[in-house]
Amino acid sequence: MNPMVKKRLRIIAILTTIIWMGVIFMFSADSGVDSHALSDKCLSFINKSIMVFTGKNLQLSISPEHYALIEYYLRKMAHMFIYLILSINIMVVLFTFNISISSRILLTTVICFGYAITDEFHQSFVGGRTASLTDCLIDTGGAIMGIIVSLILYCILYTIMTKYQKRKGIVTSKYQ
Repeated sequence: MNPMVKKRLRIIAILTTIIWMGVIFMFSADSGVDSHALSDKCLSFINKSIMVFTGKNLQLSISPEHYALIEYYLRKMAHMFIYLILSINIMVVLFTFNISISSRILLTTVICFGYAITDEFHQSFVGGRTASLTDCLIDTGGAIMGIIVSLILYCILYTIMTKYQKRKGIVTSKYQ
């Protein structure tokens, strides 16, 4: 890859990573009431979608305990998703450096786990929120899924780029 293109990609990737970390920080700054209200809005959207497709009201069809369980899992999936995106951003940054895949995986995992810990610590100062090691592990699980997605996308893009370069007769090193 052209060094200037790589440098631009690195800057953009670093900026998007910092912005995404800011998004995570803002979600963590929401009070417990605000956080639950957002979850309720998401669950309401899901309920309306189910109503459109099946004609059944999810909230009326199941017990309040099961409905609360669905909200709980929705919240945990949101944790996983935001850290999946964070890890993809970090992997893109690390792909602009000439380091091994195992180093990229390890660095991304450590950065995401570290940020999850600081995020939970931050939440402990927000009204109605608490710090949770379980959430740190869930966040890290989402980050690992993002790492896997990143590696799959990298392999696909690398294969496409290599085939294109062979067709055009461009000679490059194996690991750019």
